[in-house]
Amino acid sequence: MKEVLLEAQGLTKHFDVSEGFLKRKKAMLRAVDGVDLTIYTGETLGIVGESGCGKSTLGQLLMRLLEPTRGTLSFTGSDFLALKGEALRQKRADIQIIFQDPFSSLNPRMTVMEIIAEPLKTHRIAKGRERVERVYTLLDAVGLDRSYARRYPHEFSGGQRQRIGIARAIALKPKLIICDEPVSALDVSIQAQILNLMARLQKEFQLTFLFIAHGLPAVKHISDRIAVMYLGKVVELAPKQALFAQPLHPYTEGLIRAVPIPDPAVRDDRERVMLEGELPSPVHPPSGCRFHPRCPYAQASCVTEEPMLTEKESGHFVACHFPLEKTRKDLM
Repeated sequence: MKEVLLEAQGLTKHFDVSEGFLKRKKAMLRAVDGVDLTIYTGETLGIVGESGCGKSTLGQLLMRLLEPTRGTLSFTGSDFLALKGEALRQKRADIQIIFQDPFSSLNPRMTVMEIIAEPLKTHRIAKGRERVERVYTLLDAVGLDRSYARRYPHEFSGGQRQRIGIARAIALKPKLIICDEPVSALDVSIQAQILNLMARLQKEFQLTFLFIAHGLPAVKHISDRIAVMYLGKVVELAPKQALFAQPLHPYTEGLIRAVPIPDPAVRDDRERVMLEGELPSPVHPPSGCRFHPRCPYAQASCVTEEPMLTEKESGHFVACHFPLEKTRKDLM
């Protein structure tokens, strides 16, 4: 039986924005619009989608860097949204984050020792020599030399800076780490090293990851389950193997088939599903299914009726009126 670590129901975040030439008209930007999500202890749940779909906003909501407009959020069996003050500060030690940009996320005026020791200091864990030794142990864990502790962030490469960020994230031995596109700013060869490091640390420190990315290869490499987001909503959620073997949502299908095959010797005979157009504005999302303006299988019902996220197969959820491949082929 899987242990539920975090559960969100109807999680929503709307922002007030101004429209018009004089900016007098108020509108609502629907960044995250009713997301149901469960994260199990010890797994890596991938979140994938185009830029602007709400992935990073969702991650910030889950660790309460942003307060939701509505919805519920449970963490380790308790109401996470009900916590305030000191109780919230203590609970936040169990949720840490790895940022996308390994340079801007590190204070340039602090040494590596000070950066990694900061969460230990904030939560009053270890002092003096004991704290220093814990930092050295964390440097060992992420594959950095202990002598680096005296240096500053600008003296390192992007991959090394991300290792420093990872060391800081695991310093408190959290239960959940939000990984907000942690490899997208790195070279491809370095991406693989960081992903392998994260996989090793997950086993060593018994971590749970929420891995946010817009590229499918990285998500496929590290995730156990994958949630596909589109315009503030989860449109498909499934185990990794099932998602790539038989995607049920046209958007997921298009994302997968758009990934190039890197080996030129391998013939690419895959049927292409073209995703035409751009992501609509979250201020004025389309009616019905939000993907219908770009969907090659859209029917009249897709324009007027919003599909609900429904379990079509064991553990495989999809929000689509025509989710089965055979059904979609009959429509063409």
